[in-house]
Amino acid sequence: MKRTLFLLTNILLLIALSAVYAAEANQLDIYGVAYVTDWDLSGDDLPIFPILWPNGSYFYSANLPAALTQGDEDWIGSTFHLDIVKPPSVSNNGQNQFTMQFQIINPTNYQWTNGQASAVIVSGIYSTVGATLSTTTVGPEGMVTITFSFKTKIDITSTDEAHITVSFEMAGKRRYFYIDIIMRPV
Repeated sequence: MKRTLFLLTNILLLIALSAVYAAEANQLDIYGVAYVTDWDLSGDDLPIFPILWPNGSYFYSANLPAALTQGDEDWIGSTFHLDIVKPPSVSNNGQNQFTMQFQIINPTNYQWTNGQASAVIVSGIYSTVGATLSTTTVGPEGMVTITFSFKTKIDITSTDEAHITVSFEMAGKRRYFYIDIIMRPV
């Protein structure tokens, strides 16, 4: 009888411990650093984390005329859209050289290599455009600055658009993100 009671008590104890373990098994405690790679590696998009500059925008320019005002800026998929408004007060006939900078972080645990940047004129009166990278290799959680330089006449009748393509090799494949800059009249 004692033996049966002892055996029954142990079985009930095992059942109770199993139930507690099963209830707690859906919790995972990780001590130290854990990388979670949940990026879709099947497409061509470069997973990025854009950085806001202290002015609260995704771009910075030390030589953009103060009369130009920032319109909307947003990320749609792998493309950043920046709208700059040209009020009538900035119209002139001379050529002006400007630069803009954008910063992004590599949020993956993959190394980015062989970085490239290029810029093309889509429309308007830009005379030259160019894009460069501060580095061609970006490690996990590393940062890269994209510098866009352009020369244009500020004319209040034209809509000027430039397209920047940035790419890096990641996980054995070249991946891309884009920046579209539109300067338009009021």
